[in-house]
Amino acid sequence: MLGGVILVFFAVAANAEVQNVNNLNRIIRQKGAHWQAKESWVSRLSHDQIHRMLGSNERPTGSLSYSHTQTAHLAGSLDWRNRNGVNWLGPVLNQGNCGSCVAYSTVGTLEAQWSISSGMPWLHPTFSPDQLFACGGGGCDMGWMPSSAANFLKRKGIVDLACAPSTMSSTGQDVSCGETTQNCSNVASRTYKISGVDRPTDGLFKRSADSLKAALAKGPVVTTMTVYTDFLMYSSGVYRHVSGSAEGGHAVSIVGYDDASRVWIVRNSWGPEWGEKGFVRVSYDDDSGVGVSTWQFEIPHHNEYLTIASPAENDYISGNYSMHVGDSTQDNLNIEIRQAGTSKALMNLSCAKEGASDCVSVLDTRTLADGHYEAVAKSGSAQSFSLARSFYVVNQEPKNLSIQFTGVDVDLTKPLEGRVEFNVYPHSDSVPFHGVAMVISQNGKVITTRTTEGVVPSMKVGFRTNTLPNGAYDIFFRGDLPANGKVLTVDSPVAHVTFQN
Repeated sequence: MLGGVILVFFAVAANAEVQNVNNLNRIIRQKGAHWQAKESWVSRLSHDQIHRMLGSNERPTGSLSYSHTQTAHLAGSLDWRNRNGVNWLGPVLNQGNCGSCVAYSTVGTLEAQWSISSGMPWLHPTFSPDQLFACGGGGCDMGWMPSSAANFLKRKGIVDLACAPSTMSSTGQDVSCGETTQNCSNVASRTYKISGVDRPTDGLFKRSADSLKAALAKGPVVTTMTVYTDFLMYSSGVYRHVSGSAEGGHAVSIVGYDDASRVWIVRNSWGPEWGEKGFVRVSYDDDSGVGVSTWQFEIPHHNEYLTIASPAENDYISGNYSMHVGDSTQDNLNIEIRQAGTSKALMNLSCAKEGASDCVSVLDTRTLADGHYEAVAKSGSAQSFSLARSFYVVNQEPKNLSIQFTGVDVDLTKPLEGRVEFNVYPHSDSVPFHGVAMVISQNGKVITTRTTEGVVPSMKVGFRTNTLPNGAYDIFFRGDLPANGKVLTVDSPVAHVTFQN
């Protein structure tokens, strides 16, 4: 995720865990469903942590009607990942260790709708889930409501991701509204509002599959669903609830449908390692409530649309770097380079047109000290839309790289059982690590790895020991940092531990 976290597990599960998956796959076959189950990083969480991931306080009630004949002008399928050969969606996001599914589904939907409404597939804006969540009244332990998120977008607005990078996904800790933008001096000029909110399936006579399909023709929608235990283990295929109790309410984004397969195409906020690269196909016959309650955003019109196409959000660059701007203008543009979070320009680069919607400028990064910067495309129009992109300059090898960690309320010299959490402290003088991975090995062989992107000075990482057989293991943390064409890696001290469940 841009500015969020990606959690990756490659594990040899304990026999009991394998049996659970085998039992579920057997039930799926017996009930005539057509999907596959496997352990995921979410299903490996503790019971309390799973409930914390399900942060929608609005649960769907009732069901969609499929009784009407499909409206003639609606297509039999639609997928905004490939609409007229174009992917209009941003990357799959990951809410990480915080019950912020409402904010992440809202931001993912908003970003896609902004590109679609502008008609500019290259726009790919990035907004801040943390600012929306904290300022709107959400909390990692208590979740939030999609209706409140939609209303906040209209009344107060949201800032770009470079202004308020995500930290709650890495730490699992709430921050105040002011803390989300404390390093951004020009918040007011970087706040973006929607012009309206539509409820496509709100009301007895609108709660139909055709109403939802008509809305999807305009772009993705936010929806709520009830998550059952089996959903946590979804891997591929057409999901239909077959086993397990209701775990909680969840907010996701519907990005398409396919009448031939009778499915809604849903983007989750649990990272690209979950499901079908972060997506799930939900059966029209499922009872989790997908599509019953929906929210769609109306985007204000702008005369011009600009975006920094490269570097991407939080890229690490060095040397002579070609910066690309996507734009809807016919003019040459400027690229303003500034210190991250500030409004003062350090330099302005002329951007020469190289096609109908692209201009290029070369930045000599060696004229800047290594550190954190932003780039924003500028035109002469007061009615232009442009967001800042955050990036890191790394020409010199960073100094004083280190990673330390401690157990949270646990003695690592004694046998461990259940869920164990670690406080992790990565340090680098000039720029942060790109990612930090928890590594568990046995006899020199890596057994499982969990990588967190969006690195902050103090993070919390957890692991369920009962997903591995009892025995002796080594645990350490490894950080990676791209620097001047190579990737530096640093390891923490190793803790020799025993799992005994």
